[in-house]
Amino acid sequence: MEKQASRGLRRVPIAIIEPGAYNWLVLRLYFLSALVAGVWVAGCSSPTCLPGLIELGGRCLTAEEAAKACQPACNPVAHEVCAVGFESPECVCAPGYEGTPCTWSGVLESPGFDSEGAWTASRGATVLPSEEGPIDDGIGVLAPSVGCGAGALSQRVDMPDYEAAEPLVVEVTYRTLGTFGASVGFNRAWTFLESVERNAWATLRTCLGEAAYGGAAVVQFSAPERHPSCDDEPEVRIEVDRMAVVPAEPDECPAPGAVLNPDAEPDEGGWRFVTSDTAQAGFAEGVGSENSSGVRLARASDGRAAAWTRVSVPSSESLPSPALRFWWRGTRDRPYTVRLGRFDEGDTLTTAFQLDDLYGNSSGENYVYCLPPWTHGNVLDLIFRMNEDNSGEPSELVVDDVEIVSDPRCGTATDLLDPGFDAGPTRYLGVTQRTPFQATTLRSEPALSRTGDGGVLELSYWNEEAVMRVDTWVFVPEPSGNDGPALAFWANVPLGTAKVFRTVVGRAAVNPQVINPAGGWFREEVCLPPEWFGRWYRVQWRLGESPPMGTTSIEPPIRIYIDDLELTTSSACPAD
Repeated sequence: MEKQASRGLRRVPIAIIEPGAYNWLVLRLYFLSALVAGVWVAGCSSPTCLPGLIELGGRCLTAEEAAKACQPACNPVAHEVCAVGFESPECVCAPGYEGTPCTWSGVLESPGFDSEGAWTASRGATVLPSEEGPIDDGIGVLAPSVGCGAGALSQRVDMPDYEAAEPLVVEVTYRTLGTFGASVGFNRAWTFLESVERNAWATLRTCLGEAAYGGAAVVQFSAPERHPSCDDEPEVRIEVDRMAVVPAEPDECPAPGAVLNPDAEPDEGGWRFVTSDTAQAGFAEGVGSENSSGVRLARASDGRAAAWTRVSVPSSESLPSPALRFWWRGTRDRPYTVRLGRFDEGDTLTTAFQLDDLYGNSSGENYVYCLPPWTHGNVLDLIFRMNEDNSGEPSELVVDDVEIVSDPRCGTATDLLDPGFDAGPTRYLGVTQRTPFQATTLRSEPALSRTGDGGVLELSYWNEEAVMRVDTWVFVPEPSGNDGPALAFWANVPLGTAKVFRTVVGRAAVNPQVINPAGGWFREEVCLPPEWFGRWYRVQWRLGESPPMGTTSIEPPIRIYIDDLELTTSSACPAD
């Protein structure tokens, strides 16, 4: 049943309770806890609704009540939402909009950093309201400790629902010193921004994905990863003069779940291209799947070429188990690289992350990659590169049919990608293969897995020249007492392994840890930086080093297995 509150009080639905003294005691305690929690008291601005009810305008409503709240219904295209009061519901502007008609006014307070009170500063970050920047009076400063200790300038804002908003971007004016760049986060969705010379300010834009819309969002400006200088004398310094959320330009940002020009149609734009020397890049007719148009990168002998488009990965609530699929064809035995993140013309490799290294076989292939949780609700550039390969021979890469799909094999993990490696036979995202003498494969034979009932990640190589790296990104758990955050996994490295196999943490490659060949399954732990808890961080498995140790063939191939990833805390890891 549902209890009707008196005038001025919230309506709180309660479950049906059987009569009896004990149950009436539970009922009275329920009302008391509701009063204390503020979910049944007049003036509470944001009630916590029970399952099955919708919070709308400060009230908990059934779906039927919510649908009738404003009659006629508000027009989301005009950026209107229904405000449900106690007298009469009315249509008002969505958060971030004001005026008649509703026009974007912004959500960030003090976007020019002219007010210390508007921003929360942590771990060495600060706001200098009187410092003059290129656009505004006032700058935010991330001192050396910030790049090492995950400090940030942050603000909690109320974002409109995507349906009542328009495509939005965050526009940032900043500069850096001795760092991998900067990063901007909206809740769990983070974007890495390029490094900028210390005395030169740059203004960059990045699209907001689905994770940034629809209610309270924590907006953060921070360093992207721990810098190598942190182990000695940190030189990291980042300054930001302005950060604002503004409307996107036409066709700048795809809708959640969409790709800009997924079919590579020559008249629909979306893709961008860059070339050097004799290389070429652009749209071409009759080269794609089923003889359709496609994106084509080519060279006669030397040069580099790249093409990229933009994808908007939906949140896992909107699209369960999101995955990336595309069609491609490459010249036999020639190498190509695919990256995911943000295209950086300076090619510093700090803003886009490895998706895969491909070796062509002159025939069309459809590849599927489970998208890791750090991509969910984010907007990313999908980048295809034709790299220098010193062969001096002609080569070609064609791409077509790029799409975001739901693939149940990808699972539902929210803090790391496919912890049980059960998504085979999809490709594993994050693989760098420096030579054609190795392979990374998701094997689905249960007999190969640690417990005999699931999949496993196999790293194999058949020449001493092999060099391979595999990245995974994890959401760092909070330390527990004296136990610090860790990534645990099981490894099976055979006896007689010719190449060194180890783990490192972060792009700075700290905490190298050799995984000894034991010829059976052993549990390994990798300590994660405790100050980065609540943020994404990179862990990498490395096979061999550059340059390689030799060129001798290995027969049969050596196979290394990894299984059962787990985020945990450990007494062997630092907690602060």
